[in-house]
Amino acid sequence: MSADPVERARLFAALISSDEGARAILLALPEVFPWTRHLSTEEVREFVVDLVNATHDVADLDVHTNLHRVIVEWRATARILADPDLTAQLTTPLPDEDHGEVPAP
Repeated sequence: MSADPVERARLFAALISSDEGARAILLALPEVFPWTRHLSTEEVREFVVDLVNATHDVADLDVHTNLHRVIVEWRATARILADPDLTAQLTTPLPDEDHGEVPAP
């Protein structure tokens, strides 16, 4: 019999609350989320913090949408970083020209 998602989230939240558990999560991250290899060390830390907070939402509030959103958004970031041309396009500074206020649609 498998645990329900809330029980799994509680287990994950308990695991990451210790230094040993946090290290285990960091070691397992590339296997569970292979795309994290495209993130910097700081971005991986941010992803883990977001993952932890979203996991607490599942465990404490039974709200799953935040967890899904965190994973989808960070995977999209990794997808951009994996493509050097796309990264260059999206990180190029915008011109300093001010074209005025944008009217409401």
